[in-house]
Amino acid sequence: MGRPFSDAGYDRLRRYTESHREDLVCRLCGEAGLRPAEVTQVTPDSVVPVDDAFLLDLPDRTAFLPADVEHDLRLYADATDCAPDAPVVDVSTRRVQMLVREVADRAADATGEPHFADVSSRDLREQFVLRHLQGGVDPRVVAAAAGFDSVAGLAPYLDEPSGVELAASLAADGPTDGELSTRSRDALSLLATLGEAFADATTTDELYRRLCDRLVAVEGYGSAWVARGIDDGLERRAHAGFDGAVVDTLLADHADDLDDVLRSGSSRVLDLAGDDVAVCLPFGATEGADRVLGVGVAGPVTDAETDALVAVGGLAGRALDALRRRRRLVADVVTELRFTVRDTEAVVVDLSAGPAERVEVTGVVPGGPGLVLYAVVAGTTPDAVSDSLADDERVERVRYVDDDADGPVLELALSASPALRLVGFDARVESYVAEDGVGSLVATVATDADVRAVVDGLSEQYPASSLAAKETVERTVDPGAGFSASLRDDLTERQAAVLRAAYHGGYFQWPRESTAEELADSLDVASPTLHNHLRVAQSKLLDAFFEG
Repeated sequence: MGRPFSDAGYDRLRRYTESHREDLVCRLCGEAGLRPAEVTQVTPDSVVPVDDAFLLDLPDRTAFLPADVEHDLRLYADATDCAPDAPVVDVSTRRVQMLVREVADRAADATGEPHFADVSSRDLREQFVLRHLQGGVDPRVVAAAAGFDSVAGLAPYLDEPSGVELAASLAADGPTDGELSTRSRDALSLLATLGEAFADATTTDELYRRLCDRLVAVEGYGSAWVARGIDDGLERRAHAGFDGAVVDTLLADHADDLDDVLRSGSSRVLDLAGDDVAVCLPFGATEGADRVLGVGVAGPVTDAETDALVAVGGLAGRALDALRRRRRLVADVVTELRFTVRDTEAVVVDLSAGPAERVEVTGVVPGGPGLVLYAVVAGTTPDAVSDSLADDERVERVRYVDDDADGPVLELALSASPALRLVGFDARVESYVAEDGVGSLVATVATDADVRAVVDGLSEQYPASSLAAKETVERTVDPGAGFSASLRDDLTERQAAVLRAAYHGGYFQWPRESTAEELADSLDVASPTLHNHLRVAQSKLLDAFFEG
C-alpha cells in the first residue's frame, strides 16, 4: 500500500481547516487513530488522565490521546459549553467523514495538488498507524492503540515496519503460508537483517549499495537500483544485478512514471520486457522524496509482495535518516544556511517589532507539542512581553527566568516557530536574533542534505523568509568532542531535552532560577517524570566524565 501523505503532508492539510471543529476532527483521526464513529463517541468524561498522558475511555475500546490533542479538545469543549457526558463533536459519523473531505478538497484547491482531494478519514487513521510503526513502537501496541484485534490488522500498513519485531509478528499473526509466496516471505525476512547491514554504513552511497546487494540475493529479484531526482530527471546512485547502463535506459524511458512515484509518494509497478516488472517506490516513502528504489522482478507481483518491498524501503529510509543525523552530529564540515525572516507569524520576529527592541535566542529545546526557546529580550520588561503574548495561540507559556546585561531572560514555549520548522528537517539552529521586525536565523545541515527541501519547507510555513547565504564551513576542533559524542550516544532524546532545559533555565544556578515544576510545565511532562529523566541524565553525564 502506498502511503497517502507524510507527517509534513498532514501538517499542510491541517492548515486548510476553517474551524476549531474541523481541526479537532482531523486531529482525533490522525493523532489519536479514531474511526469516524469513535470521534462521535468522545465526551469530556471519556478523557482519563494517566500520569503525564491521557486515554480515551470509549464504549468498545480504550484509545491513546496525545496531550496536545487533549488540550485542544478541552478548549473546544469549554468554548461550546459541552456537557461532561455529551459528545464533543455532536454530528453523525457520515458528517465526520464529510468534514475531513471538505478540508481535503480545500487543500487540493489551494495548493493545486490533486492528491489531497483523495484524503479521507481512513487515510488520517492510516497515517496514525504508519507514524508509530515508523517510530519503532511495538506493533502490538500500535495494533491496540488503533483498535485492531491483533497484529494481523497491521498487514496493509507494512510500508513502515519496525524491523525484527514486525517480521516476527507477521510470522506469528500475519497471512497464512498460502497467502504469501516464498519470494514475499524472503523479502520480509530481509527486515530482520537489514538493520545490522546498515548499522556501520558511513556514507549514503554505501547504504544504497548494501540495500541493492541484499535485494538481489533474494531468488527472483534480478536487479535493484537507487536513483535520485535532479533538475531534469533521475540519476543512478547505486545498482546491482545488471549493468548500470540498463538502469540509465530504464530511468530515461520511464521518466514520467518515476516522477509520479516521487510526487505521489506511492509505489508503482512498471512493465518491462517479457513477464518482468520493476517495483518502484519512493525511498523512505516521505513526501517530497527525491529518491526511488527499484526492484526488477521475474513474473507477476502480488499486493502482499509489493507491501513487503515497501516495508524494506521504509526500513532503509529510516536507516538513511539515522545516518544523516549521525553525520550531522559529528561532521567536521557542514553546510551553513543563513535565513532572513520577516514574517510577523514568527513570534521572535513579532516581538522585536514591539514591545522589544531586540530578541536573541540563547537556547533551543524540544518540548511539549512544539519548542521551548530561551531568549534575552532587550528594551522591554517581562510583564510587557507576557501582556503582548497573553492571547497568542502560538504561545503556550511565557516565563521570566533571569536578568542578563542586555535585558531579561525569558522562556517561551511555542507551538510554531521557524526554528521548530528547521529542527524538523534535522537542521541544527546555531543562532536566532531579531531586531526591528527582521530576524536572522543561522542553521547547519549535513553537507549531503537536500538544501532545497529545507528552504522550501521553511518558506512554505513562513513565506516572508528567504535564504540569505549558503556556505560550507569547517567546524572548530573541540578537544571535548569525544566526551560529547559519547554522552549523546547514551542520552535519550527526552533526557537530553530535560538536561538542556535545566541548563538554559538556570536550574543548576544558586539560587535556582527555575524549579523542577516550572521546567516540567514548559516541557509538558509530569514533575516526577522530569525528576526521573534529570537524575538519569545527570548520572550518565557523570559516568561519561569520570569513566571517559
